Amino acid sequence: MILPLLLAGAALFPGPQSQTPPKPISVDAEQVKSALVQLKEAFAKTDAGPRIRAIEAAANLADAEVVRYLGRGLDDKDVSVQKAAIEALRFNAHEKALDELLARAKVKAAKDDLPLYATLLRAVGQHGSPRSIELLTENPWSAPDAQVIQAKILGLGKVRTKEALKALTDLMEIAGPQKIQPFMKDFRLALWSLSGADQGESRDLWLVWYRENKSNLKIAPEPAAEPKELSRRWQQYWAKPSAEGEAGKERRRGGERGDGGKQ
Repeated sequence: MILPLLLAGAALFPGPQSQTPPKPISVDAEQVKSALVQLKEAFAKTDAGPRIRAIEAAANLADAEVVRYLGRGLDDKDVSVQKAAIEALRFNAHEKALDELLARAKVKAAKDDLPLYATLLRAVGQHGSPRSIELLTENPWSAPDAQVIQAKILGLGKVRTKEALKALTDLMEIAGPQKIQPFMKDFRLALWSLSGADQGESRDLWLVWYRENKSNLKIAPEPAAEPKELSRRWQQYWAKPSAEGEAGKERRRGGERGDGGKQ
């Protein structure tokens, strides 16, 4: 875990926050009521299909009780349901959506499926909250999966605070060049996102840059639009999936197998 002072600093000086997802807004009471009925009925069934459909239908409702049901999907026995719940909570605007994601990420079983764990970490990072720094700085190399490491690095780049920027440079310095170099594309992208600077894929240049500029750094509310290559990669990683979504694709494939989407 990177320096305990990071967490204290993040709490005291949270800095500008990401604009994605937006703050919770009022939701239609009838929509919430209907969604809760569907969720309760779906979770009472054994087939995964109704749960996936109910989760996807309720995904945008920023309501605490709805979010609690979405959180139930995170430890569902069906992986397709878990994926649907992760994506729903990834973009849900209610503050408790991040609580559900963080709680799941701390469960040991969440790491049993490393690609799914990487998806979970990306959902955590999507919220751009300083509360995720502790999780994202926890030894990235403890889970030997490139997507997991990438999700932690880019997730820190979504937390728009000086503490997140320091966490990235701390990771680079402590881990050493052999571990860092395979992921310098991701470090470059995350550091550029926060600072607007670009030192390419050189660990040493970035560390020198940080030492020389850290006292005067200002984190903009959003990443710069240039260079376009970096901006495009950043937007692609954090983009909302298509209307069908990955869970929908899983469900369709499951239907073609004739197993109801279960794995």
